[in-house]
Amino acid sequence: MQKSDNPVGRFFLGLKSFRGQSKEIGIHYVVDDAPWSIRHDGESIIGPIREQVPEFSGFITVDSRRLRGQVVHFGSLWLFAAHYKRLRKSNRIVLTVFHGHPGLDEDMEKAFATMNQAIPDIEVVVVSNSIMQDRMRKLGVPEVKIRLLPLGVDLRTFAPVSNDERMRRRKALGIPDDRLCIGSFQKDGGGWEEGNSPKLIKGPDVFLDAVEKLSKDHRIFVLLTGPARGYVKNGLDSIGVPYRHDRLENVSLLPPYYHCLDLYMVASREEGGPKSVLESMASGTPLVTTRVGMAADIAVDGENALVVDIEDADGLATAASTILNDPGLAKRLTEHAGKTVSSFDWSDIAMRYYDELYRPLLNPAPLS
Repeated sequence: MQKSDNPVGRFFLGLKSFRGQSKEIGIHYVVDDAPWSIRHDGESIIGPIREQVPEFSGFITVDSRRLRGQVVHFGSLWLFAAHYKRLRKSNRIVLTVFHGHPGLDEDMEKAFATMNQAIPDIEVVVVSNSIMQDRMRKLGVPEVKIRLLPLGVDLRTFAPVSNDERMRRRKALGIPDDRLCIGSFQKDGGGWEEGNSPKLIKGPDVFLDAVEKLSKDHRIFVLLTGPARGYVKNGLDSIGVPYRHDRLENVSLLPPYYHCLDLYMVASREEGGPKSVLESMASGTPLVTTRVGMAADIAVDGENALVVDIEDADGLATAASTILNDPGLAKRLTEHAGKTVSSFDWSDIAMRYYDELYRPLLNPAPLS
């Protein structure tokens, strides 16, 4: 998870950052009081709507306790679980649930228990992929309360570059010319510091297994970003695969890292996106991924990516090797991926939020 640096969001927050009571009814997107991924989501949704719909009242909110008679949209299950008991009953609640299920671990069990208790009070549960849509149904969320709205990507920030520019960027990061570069840009360790204990839903153990298998036939270099990468770095040291790790301060610094890659690998067991699926597609970087989150909806095996089952390290290694051995295939995959991702720009996704979620909540249809 990278820090947020959304230009629209920065401008918007300067005008409309919200910590207290509003006199007008609006959408209050609740985020952590820190510049992490959930804040970036909120900025990427609310900011473009305000640009395109001037009368829209939208706020990035860090404290929901004083809100009355508002539409309160929690950007994550964890935020909702922390705030729910302090919410005033006059508010209308929207909750985004990106991934997970009750039996995954103790914290998730408690968070889902809070959600289940609150279902009568929740207007809408937003999910970003069909896996979670089905899961919400099975957990007893009424169909009428479920909205599938995907994540987006800033296509102005993430875009392909020429091969010459790609090579310049590889040189700037010290990536050896004789190595094939594999990317992994997600937080997959516990906590926010070293992260020496694995966050297993992100599949760092599967990633290491796949890289080790791949390194038997290819000279591999791994490029890492994000916090808490200690488990993966220790594993790469143990198998003798060189790497570079940069903990970037914000999302806007990521594009050159995608451009340095020969492919991006997602080895996760659980995901809402991940955003790296969209970012790699938009950047012209070949993608190998497990069938998780939004990847299960938009990554079509052999067409715009290579897709394998969850836990399949052998499959990931084989798929990666196939791309590395076939530049023609890599080119075809990235061309199709560019077409796929063209409809996922945040400006378009934000308007889907407005049309399919916020406008009906702010302007409910009259009773017949």
